[in-house]
Amino acid sequence: MRKKLIGTIAFLSALTIFAGSCGGNTPAQTTAAPAAAETEQTGQSVVSETQTETVTETTPETSAVINENLTSEEMIIQRSLLSMGSDERFAKVLSKAENGEEITVAYIGGSITEGYTVQPEECWAYLTHRWLCEQYPDAKINYVNAGLSGTPSTLGLIRSDRDVIAPCGDPDIVFIEFAVNDDNSAVTKEAYESLVRKMLSLESEPAVALLFMRTDNGYSCQDWQKEVGYLYHLPMISVNDALTAGIDAGTMTWADYSNDGAHPNPEGCKLVAEMVEYMFEAFRGNGDRLPDVDPKDVTPIYGSEYVNMHMLDSASLTPVSIGEYENTAPLTAFPNAWTRKTGDNEGISFDMEFDDLFIVYHCNKNKHFGTAEVYVDGEKQCDVNSFAEDGWSNPVPQLVMRGDGVQKHEVEIKLEGDGEKTYFGILAFGYTNEELAP
Repeated sequence: MRKKLIGTIAFLSALTIFAGSCGGNTPAQTTAAPAAAETEQTGQSVVSETQTETVTETTPETSAVINENLTSEEMIIQRSLLSMGSDERFAKVLSKAENGEEITVAYIGGSITEGYTVQPEECWAYLTHRWLCEQYPDAKINYVNAGLSGTPSTLGLIRSDRDVIAPCGDPDIVFIEFAVNDDNSAVTKEAYESLVRKMLSLESEPAVALLFMRTDNGYSCQDWQKEVGYLYHLPMISVNDALTAGIDAGTMTWADYSNDGAHPNPEGCKLVAEMVEYMFEAFRGNGDRLPDVDPKDVTPIYGSEYVNMHMLDSASLTPVSIGEYENTAPLTAFPNAWTRKTGDNEGISFDMEFDDLFIVYHCNKNKHFGTAEVYVDGEKQCDVNSFAEDGWSNPVPQLVMRGDGVQKHEVEIKLEGDGEKTYFGILAFGYTNEELAP
């Protein structure tokens, strides 16, 4: 049994509600799989619990009371709390739980959040939800796992209405994890900040926390994502910093945490869950807190053009002309798609009203996956190449057009060349409008 850093708090197990249905007795799973092959799990202990170290410093925002002589594992967990930010929203949510009210905790990210390579009940997100249920047995705590393998924050933003909000309504707590799935492009940075602002701007005023993971080779987008967290006074958990510190100190190895290059194994998930639990416990400690901020009062650091992003698919959008396309479900996570395998390349066209437009397409390393040309009001905007050397039948978002205000447009998609025997899958569109001011 691992030791707790701030002592046991008399929290208290709730009726567990799962993503997609707000009811049931087993954690939800998504079926999309990342490119990395699933590997055998070792169940190794994460770190030794005997070696002790002394805390030498904390970040200014991390002002929890910490025991001085910590075991190596406790040191790793303590190191994970990059910033406590403001705890005002968390305090309000936890007060509701203490009063036995219903709350919803949502998790959005990639395969690490989805729980790839582990059983649903071993996923770090489910473990933290179960811990909350144990602390608040009189409350009804809904669990929404919106993790989707191999997807960046841009796609997370596009599907946030469907996967984060729709299952149980506005969430009360949101954990965001995209540090190993994102790149460093301007579009990605703006999408990430837009997702944070969208969640903070929901009517329920949810508490938002950011998690930063890393891969075995050290890749992480923490350096730029943490600037968003600092700007909006958000609690931030750096699994990246904690693992790096433990590995560099020789108190753990990557194999203790993961059986592949990125995904935590069962013991790794337990460690991440304890980092999240430590954040909750640290809120009960002494120390100054930053005030909550209204996102409307904050000037974006990367941009907020996409804050009002929504998704369209064949369940909500009817083509003007469907051509050789069919309504099919090439991926479980996108059951309302349009795909074509062959035909006369008549294309498919839509009448849509938007400011900015993204396309989400089906990508694979398959010679039959072709390149589409996307036209808006008769003008070609971009090429979308659905073949990729690292493709594995995954969804990929691509910006089609950054607009200048909401307008009605005709969108047409045709295959490059004659399109004969060429596959192309349109999984969804992401679009912005003016329902929520950026």
